[in-house]
Amino acid sequence: RFRVEYVTGRGYQVVDPDGRIVLQPTQRDIAEAKRAALQAALDTKARRGPRPCLCCGRVFESEGIHNRMCAPCRGRDDPLAGYGFSGSADGRKSRAISKG
Repeated sequence: RFRVEYVTGRGYQVVDPDGRIVLQPTQRDIAEAKRAALQAALDTKARRGPRPCLCCGRVFESEGIHNRMCAPCRGRDDPLAGYGFSGSADGRKSRAISKG
């Protein structure tokens, strides 16, 4: 996340998630506006925001396109078992469970 930091005697600067300064010290309102714009662009790129959980359907704050299940469902042993899929302990793709 982008953040605004105060530099004693100089003003406010914007720092990127990696700790690099992206806006030299300036007025606080200018720094806050720049931080908000940069963060919004990053969030849009990462597709962060509210998203329904694939497992339970509850809306949660997603960290990005890779984050499709809420924390409680991700913590379950096999969250997709109720939907006819069986997870794999070795990281391979899930397979459909035959109902025969």
